[in-house]
Order: sequence, then C-alpha cells, then structure tokens
Amino acid sequence: MLAFWVLLIGFLSGAIGAGFGGPYLFLEPEYLGKENFWSTFLVGSALGAFLFAYMITFYINESYRFHFIAFTKSPFYTLSFNNMLVPGFFLTLYIWRFFDYHLEIEGGLSWLVIEKVLGLLMGIGIVFLISATYFFASNSFQRYGAQIQKSLTSKKVRRNRWLIIGKAREGLRHPQRTDNYLRFPFTLVKVENPPQAELRNVVTFLNEHHGKLLLMQIITFVLIGVLGLLDGNPYFHIPAGASFLLMLSLALMIIGAITFWFRKSGVMTLVCVLGLIFIYDSVDFLKEKNQAFGMNYQTEPADYSKQYLAEITSEANYQEDRELTIEILENWKANYQQKYGTHREPKAVFVCTSGGGLRSAFWTFRSLQYLDSLTQGELTDEIRLMTGASGGMFGSVYFRELMFREVTEENIHRSDLLYRDKISQDMLNRISFQYFSDIFLPNRKIKIDGKVYDRETGYSFDHQVGVNLPELKERRLIDYRQAERDALIPQIVLTPTILNQGRKLFISSNPISYLSRKNQITDQYMSKAGGVEFSRFFEKQNADSLFMATALRLNATFPYILPIVKLPSNPPMEVMDAGAIDNYGTQTAVKYLFEFKDWFAENTEQIVFIQIRDNEREDPIQDEHKSLMSKLIAPVNGGYYSMAEAKDMANDYLLEFVREWYKGEVVILPIQYYRESSDNPASLSWHLTAREKRNIQENIFSIENQKVFQAVSELYPPDLLAKKSH
Repeated sequence: MLAFWVLLIGFLSGAIGAGFGGPYLFLEPEYLGKENFWSTFLVGSALGAFLFAYMITFYINESYRFHFIAFTKSPFYTLSFNNMLVPGFFLTLYIWRFFDYHLEIEGGLSWLVIEKVLGLLMGIGIVFLISATYFFASNSFQRYGAQIQKSLTSKKVRRNRWLIIGKAREGLRHPQRTDNYLRFPFTLVKVENPPQAELRNVVTFLNEHHGKLLLMQIITFVLIGVLGLLDGNPYFHIPAGASFLLMLSLALMIIGAITFWFRKSGVMTLVCVLGLIFIYDSVDFLKEKNQAFGMNYQTEPADYSKQYLAEITSEANYQEDRELTIEILENWKANYQQKYGTHREPKAVFVCTSGGGLRSAFWTFRSLQYLDSLTQGELTDEIRLMTGASGGMFGSVYFRELMFREVTEENIHRSDLLYRDKISQDMLNRISFQYFSDIFLPNRKIKIDGKVYDRETGYSFDHQVGVNLPELKERRLIDYRQAERDALIPQIVLTPTILNQGRKLFISSNPISYLSRKNQITDQYMSKAGGVEFSRFFEKQNADSLFMATALRLNATFPYILPIVKLPSNPPMEVMDAGAIDNYGTQTAVKYLFEFKDWFAENTEQIVFIQIRDNEREDPIQDEHKSLMSKLIAPVNGGYYSMAEAKDMANDYLLEFVREWYKGEVVILPIQYYRESSDNPASLSWHLTAREKRNIQENIFSIENQKVFQAVSELYPPDLLAKKSH
C-alpha cells in the first residue's frame, strides 16, 4: 500500500516521468482547454477518492490489530488521523510544490493562484469527507453493503466468515503494541486495554465493512465505465492526473481485497489475476483491434509476401510514379514562375521535422509560421517535400492544410495566431482516460462509412485531433491528391516503422514506389528495399480512404502511449512511430532528392534543408560512473544515448554525401528547440502547460535560432521579395 504513495511522490517530485511531464499532471491540470479552479478541483476530487480508498482499505485490513479504537468516538477517523504520516507528507509536498510552481509562473500571489489552490483543497476535502460519511452513515449504503456482506458470509461460503473470526482471534492473541495515539488535533491519549471478554465483539465490529468495500469497488467500476461511455462529450474528459488517481484508487482497493481474503497466498493470487488478464488480452475474439480508420478490414487482406512486394515495385510502376512526380515538379516550377517571373528559378525547400509529441507539433508549426512571415510567403511557395516523425508531422500537416485552404476555398490566413493556439491544445486527457476505460469497456464498436471498427484508444485520439484541429476533420489521403499534382501544396510523406521487417511504410497521397524500391548499387550488388509503399500495397483495402488523423497517428505511435496498429494484410502488418528508424525525416528527403537530382540541378537555384528539431544537437562527454547504481544502468543509458547519437551521425553522413553527388548548391538550416539549456523546457507529452507553451514560443528568439533566421533572410532579401510578378 505504501508503494502507491512512493509512486505518487516520485511523479510529483519529478523523480519519475519528469521528461514526460509527470509532475504537470498534478501541478497544472487542464480541463476543457483551461487551467483554473475546476481543473484543480477535479484532480483534488480524484486525490480525495484515492485518500479515502487508502484509508478504508487500511481500516478493513489492519484495524483488528488496533482494537482499542472501537471505543473512540469515530474509529475510522481516529485510525485515519493516526495513519496520516505518509499521506500527510505527500499532501504537504503537493501543496508546497503547487504554490512554488504557480507563484513562479504568476510572479507572485494572485487570485488565480488562490483559486487553483482552493479548487485542489476543496476537491480533496469534499470527496474524502462525503465518501467517509456516506460509507459509515448512509442507510442505503449500510443496506446494500449488508446484503453483499451477507452473501459473502452465507453458508455457501462459510469459510469467509471463519476467516474474519480467525483474524479477530489473531488480533486478540498478538495485538499491535500501542501505548498512545493522537486525538485530533494534537492530544496524546494513553491506550487502556478493554476487558478481555469484549475484545472479540470489538474486533468483529471493526471487520464488518467488507461488503461496503466491495460496493465501493463496484461504484468505482461503474463510474469509470460511465465516463468511458460518455467519451464523446468534452465535459467528461477529466484531467489526465485525475484519471491516473482514479485508476490507482481502484487498484488499491482490489489489492486490499486480495490481501484480506488471501492473506497468506495474496501474492500468488495477485500473480494469477495478472496472468488471467494476459490470457484475456491474448484471446483474439476478446481483445480490441487497433485499426487504421478508413481502411477496409472486411475484404481479403493484402498478401504480405516478398513476391507481392516485388510486384508492386516493378519497373513499370517505378517509371509511372517517377514520371508523375516529374510532372508535379514541372507544375510547381510553372506556378512559381507565374507568380515571381519567368526569369526566376525557385529554391527547392525540404522540411524535415523531428518527433516529440505535442512539444514538437507546436514547435514545428510555430517555426513554419515564423519562416512564412519572415520571407513574406516565398519560402513556403518553395517547399517541395515535408517529412519527419511523430509530433513534428502534426505541425507540418496542419500548416499544409492551411495552405491548401488558402488557395482553394476559404478566406483564411495561415499566419493567424488562432491556429497556433489550436495545435497546442491538450490531447492527453482524452487518450489517458480512454486507455484506462478500455479495460472495463472492451470491444465497443463504431461504424464509419458502413465499416465496423473497435472504438478504442486510437479512435479517441483521432477524434480529438478533429476536435482540436477541425480543419483536418474528415480529411483523407485522397483529398490532397489533385492539389499535390497541381503543385498547389507540397508533397508530404509519412514513414511509420513496420515492426515485421524493420522497414519504413511510405504513406503519401500520390504513389511513390521509387522511395521503397531496391537500388542497383553495382553490377553484383543490389540494396535491400527501403520499405513498403502504402498506396499500392493496400490498394484493394481502400488505402486512399485512410483518414489523415489516423495516418498521423500511425506515424506517432509511441509504445505504451498509443497502441501499435495492425493493418489489413496477411500476416498483419504492425506499425509504430517513424522515429524508430529516422526521427528527423532526413533519410526520406535525401532519397527523394537523389531520385530527382538531375531535375533539381537543372531547374532550381539551390536546395535548402530546413531541419526543425525539438532538441539541440550536442555531444557532451559523459563523466565516469562512480556510484553502484550509475554503473548498473550505464549499459542501458549509454546504449540508448549511442543509438540516438548514431542516427544523428548517420544523417550527417547522408548530408555530407549530398554535397558530393549533387551538382547544385545545398544549404542546411537547423532550427532547434533548446530544451536542454532552457530554464523550463517542455516535456515529451501530449499535454503542454501554459509555461511550456511560452517557453517554446520564446525559443524562436534564442541567439542560435536568430542566426539561422538571419541566414534565411539573406536567402530572401527584401529587394528580391519585392520583385514579384503580378
């Protein structure tokens, strides 16, 4: 039971999950897009429920050791008050951290800080007191609890009744020595043992609430289930911290129940319960299917074989896709010269963006908006390809969507701050609670275009993307096809990782088999295929109907946060985050450039790589590992660091080679979010606090980034920008 408090203290102090925003779940919760009284009240309420679950579980499991409390006025409150050392430490730490955090943000004490603290304290106090009062005093609770207790101690399960009596006898024979206890608030009371004859009755009284505890568990199950059923209503998207505390409350009560009924074999029973959960999850017809919405899972699955992969990357398909892309490039050049003059040759801009959750999505979008304003839109007109991983591609795709709407149908301005606010909205509340509620509400269904899918965490994520970014709602891959061919918008390539092969899955609105094709390196040696082209491989499974929000999720499926998706093939193709192979999109961009290097050398002024990274590139020298713990974890930490650095170095090698084989001029401009050297860096999460958002926006004006933007300004001098052809 104490381990639960250790876990919470670890989250709150930042010892656990600091890099993933763990402390902010409690320090700056968000509800309905705002951080105010109600957001902290909901987290406080969940904490009050957890505190009550802890105290009532302790009361039922351990009160027989402290039989003297039955003679106090309020046995439960007496035991709880004397058991507040660890919970009290956590609450004190929480309030101190909360004040310290918000006073720093607000620059001093303000009404907003007071409002948030009041919400937190009122939530804790109201829920705990109401739960305790109702548990012990309510007639209905007494009645239903008594009915459950009666069924537990009926003749059919007489063993349970003898278990309670046995615990009472154990408490009589081996009572916990207690000389004094505290009476609220600070009165020290000496314990006087009651007459021996009354002790059994006392201990029996203290163990009569097990039916009520089971009823509390049922109520918690129902509460989570109801909230899960109301998933579509934003008013029921409680803060992620509150969801976490509710789940801890339920887990605590279940473990307490197992410990009580199976005291000597409790650990083994718990292991068996976990085993049953794993068995349940492995039974195909019981577990939920994490699917790609828009695709057809009812038709015959694609043949995932080497023969079929060779067929879709045939020479005929390669030439067809290559000619189509050349046509797109010619359209792009014609559009550019129509706007800026036939005497001008465009630069070809490749935008490569890193993963990093909502942090990277916001940073990428913010950087693109800034570049767009700095160059009066010309750099945006010269973007030819956008690729990358995870959160960064949310920023790129959303920016391109606004470009698309500007040139097609709507009177909007992509530089409007409104869109920056939209893309930084919380995603974590929705998916965190859905992740937990799926445990209690499995196999719910949703029908889209006449096709039935499981309504699981992935669906909630995609739906929330549509809520936060309504411009992307209902958008599918095919919706961008003609606009890409007319070169009204840049091409976008998403590259989630195929777990079956350790290859990329190339997702684009137009066929791009040349990216996945094997290359003849020499007469004797041919390279392995770089991946699988999505549109041709899943053509019969409605690849073109894939929702863009789902495509983004496939590209950002970070393990344990979003479920790995299975695509309709035989065997099923499993995909996850693009960052597993290339976290910056450099490989894809260089391969695209290599394929059309002759066209770009002949038709463009220069090649510009815009690298938008959610962290700075650095290679610090690690100190020696002195402590035992640091030595133990050194192989893991060092291995992970080496892999991340190896990817960066591999990308550098690729860009070095570009300078060797490309005949034109190449410019590389890294725009980096300096989180390592920032005072309050944004965490890797699908939630950003107000302070993190400000920190990200202000990073644009860092000295290093301003040097990069100065270089951009030199590429687009004002006198050149003024010479637009009308």
